Amino acid sequence: MNFQSTRPARTSAFVILCASAGALAVPLHAIFTPLAAVVGAVLALVGLRVWRWSNLPHSFSTRGPAGNRRLVEPVLWLCIGLVVGLLLLGVIRLIIEPAVPGAGVRIAAAGELPVWRRAVIIYVAAISEELLFRLLLLSLLAGLIARLTGRANAVPDRTAMWVANGASALAFAGSHLPSWSRMGSLSPGLMLMVVALNGLGGLVFGYLFVKRGIGAAMWAHAGGDCAIQLIGPLTG
Repeated sequence: MNFQSTRPARTSAFVILCASAGALAVPLHAIFTPLAAVVGAVLALVGLRVWRWSNLPHSFSTRGPAGNRRLVEPVLWLCIGLVVGLLLLGVIRLIIEPAVPGAGVRIAAAGELPVWRRAVIIYVAAISEELLFRLLLLSLLAGLIARLTGRANAVPDRTAMWVANGASALAFAGSHLPSWSRMGSLSPGLMLMVVALNGLGGLVFGYLFVKRGIGAAMWAHAGGDCAIQLIGPLTG
């Protein structure tokens, strides 16, 4: 993947294609599968427009041939996400779970699913959640803050970026509570764990989004989910 400003069309095409492919999460159906693909593409288009409107940086150049970057950068972002996910997994298993037994419920539930199904979940979550919470929400908040505070050329400063990142990370964390509640009643300790750990992950993904673009956030998110969904059940 290349996020150079000289290749906006390639970045847009990549995001739209990934969003449309999210329809794979829907059971094959003559109506709902293509409808899901269209909805994903429209969401990606709207998100890309909001991203441009926000005046957030779209890319940072890196050294080396473009071909090498397209191969190396996705692996780098994936590994960053994997490291973050493994750290969070270690916190859950070693610190939180002994005090809050319910912390391992979702990890155990993931282990009951076939690997291919978990891979689909990882893919869809990385794409859809980054589109919603980084490309759309973070960009929208940063752009609004820059305009409301009278920033020159409505370009978000560091404060605007971090406020938007924090708010989008909090929303991202809160969106995970309903799925946890389906596993059983949520104790205050379990709710705090869900919000704190997902919020921390959201801050990392948001930082990568601001610094390196939406593709970096997607790859890192996928790496984090690989740690929880694929490695996590092996540690129980």
